Amino acid sequence: MANNLNTLNLTDRPLLRLITLCILYVAQGIPYGFVTVTFVTYLAAQGKTVEAIGTLTAMATLPWTFKWVWGPFIDRFGIPSMGRRRPWILVAQFGMTITILGMAFVPDPSSHLVLIGWLVFLHNIFNSLQDVSVDALAVDLLRESERGRANGFMYGSKYFGMFLGGAFLSRFVDDGSLTIVFTFQVTMLAIIMLFPLFLRERAGEKLLPWTRGSSQLKLNEQLADNTLKLFSFLKRAFSLRSTLLTALVGFLILIAGGVLSPITKVLFIQDLGWTRVELTDIEGGYGVFLGLFGAIAGGFLADKFGPKRIASIGCVLLAVCYATFGLSSPETGIVPWFDWNDKPVVVLYVLMSTWMEAMIAASMFAMCMTVSWPKVAATQFTAYMAILNLSTVTGLKCSGWINDHMTLPTLFILVGAIQLVVIFIFPFIDVHQARRVLGHESTRNND
Repeated sequence: MANNLNTLNLTDRPLLRLITLCILYVAQGIPYGFVTVTFVTYLAAQGKTVEAIGTLTAMATLPWTFKWVWGPFIDRFGIPSMGRRRPWILVAQFGMTITILGMAFVPDPSSHLVLIGWLVFLHNIFNSLQDVSVDALAVDLLRESERGRANGFMYGSKYFGMFLGGAFLSRFVDDGSLTIVFTFQVTMLAIIMLFPLFLRERAGEKLLPWTRGSSQLKLNEQLADNTLKLFSFLKRAFSLRSTLLTALVGFLILIAGGVLSPITKVLFIQDLGWTRVELTDIEGGYGVFLGLFGAIAGGFLADKFGPKRIASIGCVLLAVCYATFGLSSPETGIVPWFDWNDKPVVVLYVLMSTWMEAMIAASMFAMCMTVSWPKVAATQFTAYMAILNLSTVTGLKCSGWINDHMTLPTLFILVGAIQLVVIFIFPFIDVHQARRVLGHESTRNND
């Protein structure tokens, strides 16, 4: 029996590895869906301002902008006998569960937004640590030929988690009470923690520090023995044109979505008269499932046609979607066959933009994995993911000011133009430059 359990490891079981990576991404999505869909629509229905909603959402996103700190840390320290990444995943998953439990004890959360905001911030510190550790595990174990579709399934799984935290949990908000919502989240996160708890990275490793087993890491898989050397390698990795331009694209590509996130919540509920459940059904339900399939499709298409090409197409279509919706405002009358008061038009906008955003994200994840220098791939990839989150936070923090100084039609056209900027940068990125110039693991694939 012990030998059978010992074979349940992620290195030798590709399907088990993919399932585990996906279920851990579900754990990231559930609380994020709760905050960005269920809770913020709940606040919008209570008349809270764009600034208040944007600030809370930014508190959920801000820890992800400095998650690059975790990369060198988990590359340097750990318990090798339990696996290279698994101990950190366990610590992070436990912290995620405890912080959600802490929120459950806050009376009337909508009246204590500062306290809830800091608990959300603390939760997302652990959530970002879990994300970095899971991404590092993926970078360690996934072959380049499977990165696109694996990232698609992983990011799609986060969308499924967002559905659970959004449209599903929204229906259990009863007269301002969030007790059932928090109970569900704590239970699900605790169950998901069983996956990393009982699965090894490699055969022969320990399940827990006091059980039998030993480190199975190869020489090139060992934890770094010098933090300064690790940062010197990272500096070299970011010394190339393509790696720097990828960082620039990462900073620009999600700003538009960040700007629009709190603005559309207020527009739909306070201006267009939607109910909270109507909005969460669309954004946290149908939209999330479309995002799930968009992420999966984006991953497969990135493998087949190259992540740069798919991300570029997605940005063009998303920019058109933003601009068209802005021009369909009753104030403009420029697009007479569309009108914000026509609910199917708004639903179509939400679904189309969600699909494109998911496809872009999956493509960017695959591209960032390939652009990264294998010697410090986990740390470098984490830095790219932090930059992507900084892009969203920048948009969120600007949303209140932009909303106060622009008409909505102009605002949507502006963010559409911002979304297009990156397509002029993609042609100058060679996704294999780091491997070719700095050495180790030459590749041949679409770029």
